[in-house]
Amino acid sequence: MSTIKIIKVNATRSTNDKVKMLIKSKKITSGDIVSAKYQYGGRGQLTKRWYSSYGKNLLCSLYFVFPKISPELVYSINYAVCLSVLKTIRKFVPDQTIIKWPNDILSGDKKISGILIENTLRSNKIHSSIIGTGININQILFKNSLNAISLKKLSNNEFSVNVVLDELINNYKFYLSKINNVEELSKDYHKNLYGLNGCDFLLGGKKVKGKVIKVLNNGQIKVDIESLGIANYSYGDIKIII
Repeated sequence: MSTIKIIKVNATRSTNDKVKMLIKSKKITSGDIVSAKYQYGGRGQLTKRWYSSYGKNLLCSLYFVFPKISPELVYSINYAVCLSVLKTIRKFVPDQTIIKWPNDILSGDKKISGILIENTLRSNKIHSSIIGTGININQILFKNSLNAISLKKLSNNEFSVNVVLDELINNYKFYLSKINNVEELSKDYHKNLYGLNGCDFLLGGKKVKGKVIKVLNNGQIKVDIESLGIANYSYGDIKIII
């Protein structure tokens, strides 16, 4: 990631989808980033949507081709990306920012960032990733979500979206260079993980109490539910409630 080209667009369905189009037309190379002022079909995990006001927030996707990563270490990508986004946000609002499994960044008890990573496999190896990141920067009204926050709401200051993007790029360079050191990334990730001291979960349609033990390298979460004991769960089977 020595040289990075930033491809800026006014509007797109989603920056991840734009990257896919550019890959097909061979107009993007590894390390390039698509940044949009607005996306009208922004996506999160599963069927969730990501809403953002025009020009107020950072909406971007990094295309990154990996030298060699085995599928068993796929979650090291998520560790690296979450740490990159966390460090970026802490540069501007250092207090109470934390990672929430599987792919959100919280400030206090509100969501300030969401991440969507789409991986491509070739010959049983992870070939590349499209890493989509949204960070709430200058938006102050969130009509579709009561659980959202932004840098501006936290600090009462206006921020340059380009400055935040530059900081994110620097952090991507740092953490993605450590992608094969899953133990180090996992250790740093778990230092900043929500729920280790207890939280609420939604499991089988019921609210239960417990605590996060760790996130496994396959992406599952190991939790200790007060009424059920310790078990591993995949995303979609259990949800952390803020």
